[in-house]
Amino acid sequence: MKTVCIYHKNCTDGTTAAAILMLKYPDCILFPLDHNYRDEELQPILDSIDKDTTVYIVDFALKSPYLEKLAEKAKEIINLDHHISAKDFLEEFEKKHPNFKLVFDNNKSGASITWHYLFGDNPPPIVKYVEDKDIWKWEFGEETKYVNDYLFLFTNKPEQIKELLNKDINEIIEKGKIINQYTTYIIDTFVEKAKDLFIQVGSYKVRAYNTGLFQSEIGNKLSTIYDEPVCLFSINGDYVKLSFRSLDHHNPSALDLAKLLNGGGHKNAAGASINLREFCNIILV
Repeated sequence: MKTVCIYHKNCTDGTTAAAILMLKYPDCILFPLDHNYRDEELQPILDSIDKDTTVYIVDFALKSPYLEKLAEKAKEIINLDHHISAKDFLEEFEKKHPNFKLVFDNNKSGASITWHYLFGDNPPPIVKYVEDKDIWKWEFGEETKYVNDYLFLFTNKPEQIKELLNKDINEIIEKGKIINQYTTYIIDTFVEKAKDLFIQVGSYKVRAYNTGLFQSEIGNKLSTIYDEPVCLFSINGDYVKLSFRSLDHHNPSALDLAKLLNGGGHKNAAGASINLREFCNIILV
């Protein structure tokens, strides 16, 4: 039996979920995908799949036409996800495709869902810290920052995170403390010097800031300062990735804004991708 894993690219939670899958299936073939994936990125995945292949999709959801193609070729697809915007579609897809199984929990991170599905209870401490940040609970306070700052070094390197799953968590925390001094400086400096750019999203005028790093931390600080949802954007070739952040009482929410651009995610942390020309057209000057 062949095992293929599609995981959320450029995401600590997605990378950790893939690492957990590697722990269970050391020979699994890994494919990272971001939400703005293109047709040509799907073809190698389809080429690697046959009727004896089990496909795991972790911390991620494919769009309908691509998921249909996978279902036609694979023995089975197991989708482990927690993004609320994909829930209804995936549940409907499961009803229509007997070889597709959805495991969904909006109260867990992708890595946590993957661990519980494959290994049951008692996930390693790393998984708990990844979840604590990814779904923005912060039950473990500063330690969550330290662990995630250290794991950031291994984004899209699940084979390295796999080796850390059973490592002494105190050693990881101590290493993360050193890195956190720098990341905190970068985040605070960006927030202090941030200049407003406004974009039009539907009928909403939204503050937007150009950064591809630490978007959750920067976005949360700025949405708190201005008491409104904000956008963090980064240009990658001819596409622009937009990440929205909001607080519980904000209307619209981050998810509301992302959906207006055909994106998705969580209520207060969501994203979308649009082409560069379209992005230029929504800038308010």
